[in-house]
Amino acid sequence: MRITFPGVGEAFDARLANTCLLLEGADESSLLLDCGFTAAAAFWQHAADPLKLDAVCLSHFHGDHWFGLPWLLVRSIEEGRTANLTIIGQEGVEERVRTLMDMAYPGTLDRAGFAVRFLTSAPDRMLDVAGTRLRFAASDHSVPCLAVRVRQDETDVFFSGDGRPTPQTEALARGCAVVVHEAYAMDAASPGHGTVERAVQLARNAGAETLALVHVQRTLRHEQMERLNEYVQDISDLRVLLPEPGEVLLVDV
Repeated sequence: MRITFPGVGEAFDARLANTCLLLEGADESSLLLDCGFTAAAAFWQHAADPLKLDAVCLSHFHGDHWFGLPWLLVRSIEEGRTANLTIIGQEGVEERVRTLMDMAYPGTLDRAGFAVRFLTSAPDRMLDVAGTRLRFAASDHSVPCLAVRVRQDETDVFFSGDGRPTPQTEALARGCAVVVHEAYAMDAASPGHGTVERAVQLARNAGAETLALVHVQRTLRHEQMERLNEYVQDISDLRVLLPEPGEVLLVDV
């Protein structure tokens, strides 16, 4: 499996695009996890062939996780996409996306040269999409948010979306080779968000080999990077990454 980090930033980071992950399998299937305000352009920049994207999975309906869909869809239309695209999200995802598209570019979706199909995610639901198997669990966030476990090429990857870990997300992450977790704060509790320390604990409990910390609060990421790096370097039982935009992680079976 190939994991690309087109965006690694939080909602209002002016330097880093909103966090999103591109997962690509050996069969060339591809899945984008989240697509916020600034994520779509970052995805287009870093994907080898953006028009081959099979599906987009949205963790929740905050703007920095799905407001990039009009950009993504209209650019795909302008570039002549013909392959169908699947969008996965919580209850009401189709109505929300169609409303957003009509607000941004009225009627465009109906004139697309490809079909958009919608699938509904929910805790404990399993979906098979584009060569991947997806399972979900609710995190502790200010709006309903679903962490996702993606199985592809016999490898499991956990992505938290936003929110503090819950017993359900802890269980979902167990046995995953890679954990990608939002780490908005260093160690102090932040309502509805995870911390670096808690993400490390979750990855350890999961038995993961690699932890990628994303969605770090902009001041912490840009002004206290030395502190972050020192903390990461002291961890010897887990590979911990602070990925840069466009960084690629190859995961072997």
